[in-house]
Amino acid sequence: MQYQAEHASITIPSGDHVVSLRNRKRMDLTSVKSIERFDQEEFAVRTSQGHLNIKGEELRIVHLDVDKGLLTLEGHVRSFSYDEEEREQGKNFLHKLFG
Repeated sequence: MQYQAEHASITIPSGDHVVSLRNRKRMDLTSVKSIERFDQEEFAVRTSQGHLNIKGEELRIVHLDVDKGLLTLEGHVRSFSYDEEEREQGKNFLHKLFG
């Protein structure tokens, strides 16, 4: 996969998950499977390496390519962390309802 950074092009092996944070103002992610929820203060993103929680201020999506699994956010990033446990409560509830 070819990843276009601001001034450079980087080749990333297919399927690798990469997080790039520039000056806590711009975050680029690869191998994004879905965005579970988001607002200006928090993003919950499902990646190939698990659930990633991003917290900050004035967060917004600058670029999203679902087919390639690319996501770029801008705003002030305060923290980001991965959840070890799967967040499946909502999915299990819907699965119970609809099989």
